[in-house]
Amino acid sequence: MNLFAAISGLFSPRASPDAIRSEIFFLGGRHRGEVLAGAIEELKAPSLGPDRARLLRAVIDRLTRTAKVA
Repeated sequence: MNLFAAISGLFSPRASPDAIRSEIFFLGGRHRGEVLAGAIEELKAPSLGPDRARLLRAVIDRLTRTAKVA
């Protein structure tokens, strides 16, 4: 990642709550209910685009914040 990509990533739009909920649902289906582990695994993919990476990071953030509260 170059400097321009890193800086533009800071100013790009965030993932919407609806997109996060939807991705959690689909990750659960793809990874047999292991949503957090699936999101972490998919985030390591080499051909991951910046929008998809942002969404997966938002899912991971949501799930870890929820786990701390419960």
